[in-house]
Amino acid sequence: MLDCASSESPVLVVVVNDPADLARAREQGWYRIPLAHAPRRIAAEHLALYQTAAFPPEERWAVRWLAPVRGYRLARRRELLPEEPDHPRADAQYYKVTLGPLELLPRPIPSRRLRRITFISTTLDRLLAAEEINDLWIKSTAQERLWAALKQADVEAERQYPLREDQPHYVADFALLCRGGRVAVIVEDEPRETDGLRESWPPDYLLAAEGWRAAIVTRAALEADPAGWARRLTTMVAELGGILHPCERGTLTS
Repeated sequence: MLDCASSESPVLVVVVNDPADLARAREQGWYRIPLAHAPRRIAAEHLALYQTAAFPPEERWAVRWLAPVRGYRLARRRELLPEEPDHPRADAQYYKVTLGPLELLPRPIPSRRLRRITFISTTLDRLLAAEEINDLWIKSTAQERLWAALKQADVEAERQYPLREDQPHYVADFALLCRGGRVAVIVEDEPRETDGLRESWPPDYLLAAEGWRAAIVTRAALEADPAGWARRLTTMVAELGGILHPCERGTLTS
């Protein structure tokens, strides 16, 4: 399957929270995505499956399987899972994604910090080249340059990181998780006259109360000097005691 696919084939990384869903994908050839939580761009040539804490330790927190997409249709949960007619979401609508055979990736793509994710739109070549989950996101050229500069500076960052678990739409473009605090890197299209975050985000005082410092940078500034911004962020990390090693954090659950 991988040999025949284009390197630019779109791939949608989806979350598998239940071993039964993985079994259905493998044995029955389909996966379900709740319509209410579906990404804006659901169309893809392949689905890649990210397994969470519901799986054995050797399988969890990683993308391990890939499958070609054969088609999409809407269906209610009670139709997809008739053995659960009384489920609270029995009448909720889902995309039923028909799949071809699952194929094990040449190597798993782990989440370095055992993090929750939602959906990630990526490409097949990016998937096959990824060393960890953060390598999958496709963002602006400016963000890609900062990501490369941070890796060059050996600064471990998280991409598209939720600022508040109870409100997952509040997302930092990059997050630096340090021993003495956390830095949210916000990439804006235009410079601001005063410090602040996107209007739809929590107020600065709420972020500060939860241990976040905001570093706001424009795309133009990143394009001009990604290495310089990586150095500034490295300084902030040093001031906050260095990056918190994954084993120093509590394991996240799905």
